Amino acid sequence: MPPGSKGNDIRGGLRRSMLHGMQILRQILSSPEPCQHAPASAPEAQASQCQECGSRFNIRLCASCGHVGCCDSQAGHARIHANETGHPVIYADPQGGGFTWCYPHNRYL
Repeated sequence: MPPGSKGNDIRGGLRRSMLHGMQILRQILSSPEPCQHAPASAPEAQASQCQECGSRFNIRLCASCGHVGCCDSQAGHARIHANETGHPVIYADPQGGGFTWCYPHNRYL
């Protein structure tokens, strides 16, 4: 298409929209404010599977007490534990891999 055509205008608009979305995402993920819920050290896991349903898939470790629960894509026992106890942070994998998540801030640490 020749310069100034409708196709170029659409592509330019999409490109600007994508760049704007990426800027917003960068701001969210790189919050300058540190999380006061971040644990100093990790507790020992109380189990090797979800303590409520026995799932061994996508299990989460409570960073406060070592409770092991399943993720929200299953029965959500890790989040239920966090809500009931006020323990704010989980590790994605009790064996030490994966991410760390803060429920009150709804973000990765």
